[in-house]
Amino acid sequence: MSDELLSKILSGTASEEEKRAYYEEVATDESFQEEFYQTKSLWVRATAGRKEPKLNLDEEYRNLKEKVSGMKKNGIRSLTRIWIGRAAMVTVLLSVGWLAHQFWSPGKQQVDFTQQFASSIGSISQMTLPDGTQIWLNSGSKVVYHETSKERNVQLVGEACFDVAHDEEHPFSVQTENMVVRDLGTRFNVRAYPNDEVTETTLIEGSAEILSGNNLKRICELKPGELAVYDKARKRMSIQEIDPSTIVAWMDGKFVFRNEKLADICDELEKWYGVRFRFADDVIKDYRYTANIKRTTSISYVLKMLNITTHLHYSIQENKMEPDIITISTEKKSN
Repeated sequence: MSDELLSKILSGTASEEEKRAYYEEVATDESFQEEFYQTKSLWVRATAGRKEPKLNLDEEYRNLKEKVSGMKKNGIRSLTRIWIGRAAMVTVLLSVGWLAHQFWSPGKQQVDFTQQFASSIGSISQMTLPDGTQIWLNSGSKVVYHETSKERNVQLVGEACFDVAHDEEHPFSVQTENMVVRDLGTRFNVRAYPNDEVTETTLIEGSAEILSGNNLKRICELKPGELAVYDKARKRMSIQEIDPSTIVAWMDGKFVFRNEKLADICDELEKWYGVRFRFADDVIKDYRYTANIKRTTSISYVLKMLNITTHLHYSIQENKMEPDIITISTEKKSN
């Protein structure tokens, strides 16, 4: 595709047919994707404050392309990734419907920029948004980042830690099924897995406010070291003081459990290893343990340590098409 066509795409003067053809090529070429998003990000920032576009669009685009080339020479990338664990990879989901687009209307400019990221089971991923905000995604999590000329919004399913590049003119918020977390100059962790009974937000530093997911009514403002827990069934919010380092230990590739119920520990192990736990007796669920475990440790080794240090036993039902089922019991299962 020509530079002239990309200039038209950025300025909003391309036809629907031209945009469709261009986006299809972006979606199938990884190197093209990176250059497109770098150029798009720079264009958005160069023009977001203007009431009308410059007339010399070709010159505008050439300047942006030179900046992108400079970024490549200096090793700067718009999206950085780290891999931890057995299946560690970041899946960047791109489709025509999610690609960035921009259009002009008389006397008004609207910018619309969207990216989607996902972290596979057993992996932790990191990415840097165009605004400089850093996001760490825990196992089996995904985010959709949406930016306009007025605000920045992330839709989260799973768990993520955010180090937000604060911008008062462009508020940053994280939306889950039950609540909205709004940045006030912040680093915070949000845990919002669909099957969990609660949604949790931990403030590590700075300030953040919690809003109702329905009407955006302000519920509370968090202080560093506070954990907001929303009970989905009771529809109630509670605030606790905690040690944030235990909450975000997953970012360092660790499980950190402090006098936690076995049921909650197994829930964490399920999300990471992609298995399912069953308990022969419900009483076992309430057993409490304290442990530090590296996430690179195999599930079989974790189970052996459980067997050695306690009186509990386990059996594994291997499945080809579904997650393996691990049954925990107080008695060894006979073959």
